[in-house]
Amino acid sequence: MAIEPHRSALPVSGQDEDAIPWEEIATRVVRKHGVTLAAIGLITAQLAWKAATASHFFFWQDDFVYFDRALEHGLSWQYLMKVEGGHLDPGPFAVSWFVARISLYNWTLVSVVLLVILAGACLALLRLLRTLFGNRPAILIPLVVYLISPLTVPALVWWSSAIESLPLQLATFMAVDAHVRYLRGRRPKHLIIASAWLLTGMLFFEKGIALEFLLFALTSAFFVEGRWIRAARLAATRYWKAWLLYAAVLAGYASVLAVALSAPGAMPGKRGAPQGVTGFITGLFKDTFVPGAWGGPWQWFPNPTKVEAFATPPTVLTWLSLLAAAAVVLVSIWRRIYAWRAWAILAAWLALADMLPVILGRGTLSNGAFLAFLGLDTHYVADAVPILAVCLGLAFWPIAGQPERRRTPPAPAATGQVALVATGVALGAFLFGSVWSVQAYVTATTTQPGRAFIANARQALAAVPRGTVVVNQLASSDLMAAILLGRYGYDNEVIGKMAPGRVRWTRQPAGTIADLKVFGADGRLWPAAAFGVASKPVPAGRGCWPVKGENIPVMLRAVARVSNGRWTLRMSYASSTAQQVYVYFGGRWAPLALKKGLSTAYLPVQGSGNEIIVATPGSRRTLCVGNIEVGVLLPDLSGPPMPAVPAAG
Repeated sequence: MAIEPHRSALPVSGQDEDAIPWEEIATRVVRKHGVTLAAIGLITAQLAWKAATASHFFFWQDDFVYFDRALEHGLSWQYLMKVEGGHLDPGPFAVSWFVARISLYNWTLVSVVLLVILAGACLALLRLLRTLFGNRPAILIPLVVYLISPLTVPALVWWSSAIESLPLQLATFMAVDAHVRYLRGRRPKHLIIASAWLLTGMLFFEKGIALEFLLFALTSAFFVEGRWIRAARLAATRYWKAWLLYAAVLAGYASVLAVALSAPGAMPGKRGAPQGVTGFITGLFKDTFVPGAWGGPWQWFPNPTKVEAFATPPTVLTWLSLLAAAAVVLVSIWRRIYAWRAWAILAAWLALADMLPVILGRGTLSNGAFLAFLGLDTHYVADAVPILAVCLGLAFWPIAGQPERRRTPPAPAATGQVALVATGVALGAFLFGSVWSVQAYVTATTTQPGRAFIANARQALAAVPRGTVVVNQLASSDLMAAILLGRYGYDNEVIGKMAPGRVRWTRQPAGTIADLKVFGADGRLWPAAAFGVASKPVPAGRGCWPVKGENIPVMLRAVARVSNGRWTLRMSYASSTAQQVYVYFGGRWAPLALKKGLSTAYLPVQGSGNEIIVATPGSRRTLCVGNIEVGVLLPDLSGPPMPAVPAAG
């Protein structure tokens, strides 16, 4: 459409509103800002999609430890620098400290926090792509790869993983962007900004250590001319100020990490030689990363609780993705001289940041089969997706302001059309596979039982009388593999933190407890009962077991054998006075304090036997012993629970 040179784009006095050239204005805006508008639209759509995906999930495993530990400590150096399992996580600890105090176990809140960080990472990638390649439409391709990749979704819906991975992704984009700007302008402020983002990445995830090496690799590969080895030497001397400052940041972090790792209990278990390394590397690359780079793995294998799942791509699609990846690499190398360097940088990141730490950590603590199985865990390569997006751009497009380093002349129009169609088909397959894979992950997993458990427990704590005694047991398997988390795997930590001081917790109840409670598998609070071996019926015509001298013998229906850990003896009684009696079971006597009135008493027991003797020294026949059970304390589902109606979650 021809534009009249005298025509104004803005309305003037007396001009009819219909005469405003809106179409012309829109055309100018699209021409000038079309790529940015398209990128913002893609980012917005992706955030909405991932928000909907995150709404299907809830807290799991280490998430509870992060929040429970945060509520126990102030925001101190000791709290932030605590090393557990060989990990130093001051950044995640700090964020968790604030979130826990705003609203504990609030999945909506943490989802908002994570989506805000994700939005920042997406915008940071857009900024970086424009810095590297200019405002060309082609930058939308690596942007889409980062936005839609299924490899980042499992890490996004697990707080303790996402709060490490997402800030690292943000730091990666911002550090590279600031570093590139420094290379072009040598302005000190960009160097300081890059250093700050390097430190941020390391504070949130130890993998941030690899960022400095990433910056050097990118500089020597694409910002210095010549063979890579020679370019590396020139980059080291030409930009020595940058490497000196980055090295100082790295040295400071490394020294703190070394001191923290030397603390007792910082490193887990007894270490040995790594096992299953080949299986882990093969699985992580062939079955997880490469299929994921093409929108896979398309199908998942959930763990027994179905709260997370592992990549199990179909064999045919696995090999097709490998062939397609090889084709992309070969085409890029055929077209551009330095393309192979981009893929070498990506491979080095996978090896140094994603494979080596797991091999040196978990590989020395577990058997080979377990390590090989970890190769199917997408959490380990979520941080490689940002590197993939950047390297994809470097392999196919020239850096803005630099000459085109092509091996072949520009393709004729017909060939260009074929390449455009091939790119469209590849993107279409990637988009379809990504949506399919994410939906398959949502279908294969569920955290609804955990969500319902916490909702029920919250209501139960609000309804139960203050001071009620509750059995402190391992937390529900819907929330965590509690046996792996030490003291943080018990109900008093997971549930008790929602209402501190509301109830009294006990692992081994002893003495008179009128209304002992225990949390059930659904998170509701039930009366406690001992399930094991019960006493025989009280002799006919009697309300109590008969007294023989100073003893009250009670016969069990069968031999009770306590073979693993302690069981609990539960005794119904009526006493006209407070007194102390002695209970015999399994070859041992134990004192038991009873309160006055009609109540229930509990006593931890060991050994085996089919008879219980209650000795009442100096008794004046003031004690009436009723039913006795010896067993494990579990919820008495005959009633009544708190809350009466379970929450939907």
